[in-house]
Amino acid sequence: MNGTQAERGRYYVEALGRGLAVLDCFIADPGPHALVELSRQVGLGMPTTLRLIRTLEEAGFIRQDVATKRYRLSWKMLQLQDLTASILDYADLARPHLQDLAADLDEATGMAVLDGLEVRHAIRVSSNRIISANIPPGALFPAHATAMGKVLLADLDEATVRHLAERHPLVRFTDKTVRSVEELLSQLPEVARQGYAVSDAEWETDLRSVAAPVRSRDGRVVAAVCAVSVRPNMTVDTMEQQYLPAVVRTANAISQALGFC
Repeated sequence: MNGTQAERGRYYVEALGRGLAVLDCFIADPGPHALVELSRQVGLGMPTTLRLIRTLEEAGFIRQDVATKRYRLSWKMLQLQDLTASILDYADLARPHLQDLAADLDEATGMAVLDGLEVRHAIRVSSNRIISANIPPGALFPAHATAMGKVLLADLDEATVRHLAERHPLVRFTDKTVRSVEELLSQLPEVARQGYAVSDAEWETDLRSVAAPVRSRDGRVVAAVCAVSVRPNMTVDTMEQQYLPAVVRTANAISQALGFC
């Protein structure tokens, strides 16, 4: 074992380290990069570098321009960067609004962003104004079975939703969960039209939620705000009547804070 390997530690994975070294090239310079440039920068032969690039490309982290044959970071890496920033920024901005909403409704509230075909929680607030410790920032939940997820998916075009579903097939959690991408797509236009979504025990039995979109300055739906109830006698009709106006006001207030008029 040489000195460099010893310094890396016993659990260092050489193949993974080489792949990350390729990604480091794009951090230093977004590119686009030719294969020969990347090979030189990582200090590996062309065949090895090509295998690493093809692996990263198949995993969705790098894409090749068909015309120039050069490589760039894919939308997946760029989305990851935006997602991390949005979770941190949106949570700090939304916290007081969600605390007020939780106190007003005496129900748990939350906000999440879309991550593929899942929603990633930015913040969750319980009805006693204490941020819940059992659902940490970054926790993932199924978009197709939650109100927040449907709100976020409704802002995407049909082709994108189908693509996401191909990469992450829908899972049925209860007898009310949507069974197919076709059923999901049939619901999304109405969600977009009405400006909110509900989930009626579609993820967990007796768990119901109502959600509204949070928009950025340019009008894109970048997050969703929800109110969640686990009361056995609660219905989505009651939530729409009693909770929805406050949820929409909260989502609008956060949108305005983000610069949306």
